[in-house]
Amino acid sequence: MGIGRPTRDGEGEGRATAELEPVVEILEVTKRFGEVVAVDRVSFSIAPGEFFSLLGPSGCGKTTTLRILAGFERPDAGRVLIDGRDASVLPPHRRDTNMVFQSYALFPHMTVRENVAFGPRRKERRRLLARGEVDRVVREALATVRMEAFADRYPRELSGGQQQRVALARALANRPRVLLLDEPLGALDLKLRQEMQFELKRIQREVGISFVYVTHDQGEALTMSDRVAVMNAGRIEHLGPPEEVYERPATAFVAGFIGSANLLPCRVAGLGSEAAAELDGRRLRAGGHAPGCREGADALLMLRPEHLRLAGEEPEPGCGLPVRVLDRTFQGPEVRFQTAVEGGGLELVVLAPAVEAPALGPGDRAWATWGPERAYLLPRD
Repeated sequence: MGIGRPTRDGEGEGRATAELEPVVEILEVTKRFGEVVAVDRVSFSIAPGEFFSLLGPSGCGKTTTLRILAGFERPDAGRVLIDGRDASVLPPHRRDTNMVFQSYALFPHMTVRENVAFGPRRKERRRLLARGEVDRVVREALATVRMEAFADRYPRELSGGQQQRVALARALANRPRVLLLDEPLGALDLKLRQEMQFELKRIQREVGISFVYVTHDQGEALTMSDRVAVMNAGRIEHLGPPEEVYERPATAFVAGFIGSANLLPCRVAGLGSEAAAELDGRRLRAGGHAPGCREGADALLMLRPEHLRLAGEEPEPGCGLPVRVLDRTFQGPEVRFQTAVEGGGLELVVLAPAVEAPALGPGDRAWATWGPERAYLLPRD
């Protein structure tokens, strides 16, 4: 038996589905610090077993939103529901949640086993856990994060990645309904952080509980999440699956924050099953458009660098721009071309796989081409 929560009302331990009642609901939550509105009428729900990420730059309100959910901050307006019950005024220890902090906050004088047992021991004393169950719960938690062999070590004897696993095991041992993670990989080096992304995703799938993850790292959010809420200035600008947020962002901010994007000022020349943009007298094709685009209005044509190719000839009409190469940079698996659109002064970044990158250098001319389904129109503020 694993440490995942028992199922209820048909709830499974796999991916969240739309038919399930939400485990968390944030309803029109607002939080102010003096004159600063940190969270501005934010609403979302999280399904059982869902990996949900709050993503955004520093100061966007994501950590404050997580702290409101945890009970460390009280909202000025709105409600927090956990399993349908109003938890807005409950203290942290009375909510069915646990938090993993960036600092891990392990007890230095306790072994790994003792750290993980801390929560279950308290539950045992309060008769919320049967006597004799603590050791089993600790063993299962350590097995889940693959740290059984380190049970008798102290935190100072562990690497950063191992400490992160222990902090996760300690939180899981309490069997929370929702696990909250506040940038827990921020202190790790790049390679270890990337490894831990896949480990966290594996652990979340195994235990089957909802994870709410705060990060400013787009790669983390896209890699691990079932859904991502991109926040800016206290509000959610786009909430959806990673593929949608990346390929079909709702706003120019989301397009620019998630990954890298060429955003070319243009005018909407047509909307429908396929959109059209007018740029420097050229009519360009786009596979779709965000809500808010209006025919004849100013807009931005989004072209992801990895969706562009450099060709020697003009492509099919509306699917390319003539460019001059300004710079070429080898980046291992990719080659980055900095180019300028002929006659317009706009610049385009093109990323080409190194094995098929064209032999072009500064001063060379080519066509930057794309498939129409890879171009997307966004409203311009």
